[in-house]
Amino acid sequence: PDGTKLASASSDGAVKIWNALTGELILNLEGHSHWVNSVAWSPDGTKLASGSRDGTVKTCNSLTGELILSLKGHPGSVWGVSWSPEGTKLASGSGDHTVKIWSSLTGELILTLEGHSESVWGVSWS
Repeated sequence: PDGTKLASASSDGAVKIWNALTGELILNLEGHSHWVNSVAWSPDGTKLASGSRDGTVKTCNSLTGELILSLKGHPGSVWGVSWSPEGTKLASGSGDHTVKIWSSLTGELILTLEGHSESVWGVSWS
């Protein structure tokens, strides 16, 4: 990551990647069926994850926009997404009061963390 690109999430269901220096739109990513609540770059900057009110987490190639994974497992909105430091896992926080940890390589659900009594708005790795 070099700070030259910015990703935005919107209630129009799109994720956009912008040139942060010129303001030029680089990619318009569509695929979520509802609001997109969060976006997160992979540690190496080659992938982008997004979480949506449609209950999915999607990952795509940040250069081409190609969909890599569509992760389904939250019955509620996905409010926050975060890549693990090594980039092999994704965490998602949801309106279903859970945090899910996924393999970003295979899409396999690794673990579900339960214990919140309300929506989980954000997740962050150490």
